[in-house]
Amino acid sequence: MKWIVTAALAVFASSTPALAADATADRYRAAMKDSRWTGPLLASNAETLPKGHLYTEPYFFDSISGGNHNPGTSGFYQYGLTDNWTVGVQPFFSWGTQAHNREFAMGDFKLLSQVRLNHFTPDRRVPSIAVVTNLVLPTGKDDHLSVSKEGHGSGSFAPEIGINVQQYFLFGNRLLRGRINVLHRFPLSHDVSGRSVYGTGPDFRGHARPGDKTSLIAGAEYSLTREWVLALDVEADFWGRTSVSGRDGDGPLVTERSPRSWNVGFAPAVEYNWSDRAGLIAGVWIVPKGHNMASSVTPAIAIQRFW
Repeated sequence: MKWIVTAALAVFASSTPALAADATADRYRAAMKDSRWTGPLLASNAETLPKGHLYTEPYFFDSISGGNHNPGTSGFYQYGLTDNWTVGVQPFFSWGTQAHNREFAMGDFKLLSQVRLNHFTPDRRVPSIAVVTNLVLPTGKDDHLSVSKEGHGSGSFAPEIGINVQQYFLFGNRLLRGRINVLHRFPLSHDVSGRSVYGTGPDFRGHARPGDKTSLIAGAEYSLTREWVLALDVEADFWGRTSVSGRDGDGPLVTERSPRSWNVGFAPAVEYNWSDRAGLIAGVWIVPKGHNMASSVTPAIAIQRFW
C-alpha cells in the first residue's frame, strides 16, 4: 500500500508544473481575448498580418518647433503577403503654414517589408521577433527650389534594416504589451542642383549624401479595460554627418559636412478601441533640445483599421 501512495504522490508532483503552466496559459489566453490594441505612437509591431488581410493607420500631426507649425499626415498601409510576411507603404504629406508657402506638399514615401521569425502565443510565451527591410523613396522635392518655397524631401534613396520585438506581460488579469525597435537607415549619394534643402545656392551643381540614421524605440501599452489602453514610447535618434560637395556657379569646389546630432523624446498616448478591428490613438511626441537638434512638440492622432 505504501508504494502505491508513494507512486501516486510522485505522479502528482511531476504533473504539477504542467498544470501550473496550463493555468498560466489559460490566464494569458483570457487576458488577450479581453484586450484590444491600437499600438503606441512610435514603436512598430513585431507581428505580421494574416495572408490576404489589409491594415490601414493614417496619422495626422502638427510638429511645433521654435514657434513654427508644420502640420502633416503619414501612416501605414499594409498587406499580408503570407502569414509571416507583410508588405506596405508609408506616405508622407505636409501643409505649408507660412503666407508665402501655403501649399500641400508630398514628402518622401517609404516601402515597407517585415518578415516574422517568431510568434508569441499563450502556450509558448517567447517574444515575437521580425526582421524589417524598408526603402525610402525620394518622392519629395529637395532641390530646384524657388526663393519662396521649402523642400520636403531628401532626394536620396535610403535602404533601412532593423529588428522589431514584442512581448506580453501579465499583471493580475490585465496585460502589459512591450515593444523594442532598432532601425538603421543608410542614404545613398545623389545629385543636387540649385537651391536645396541642404542650404545650397541657386547656381549650385554637385552631390549630397544625407547622414546615416539610427533609431532606438521602446514602447509599452497597459490594457486598463477591454477598450481603453495607456501607451508610452521613448525614442532615441542618432544622425551621422551629411556631406555636400560641388561648385556654386563657376566658383571653386565646395565641400561641407554637417555635425553629428542626436536627441531623445517620449510620447505618452491614450488608445480607445471600439472593436477588435478598429481603434484610435491620441498623444503627443515631446522632444527636448538635443545635440545640434532643436526641441519640438508634436500632437498626433491616428485611426487604425484591420480589414
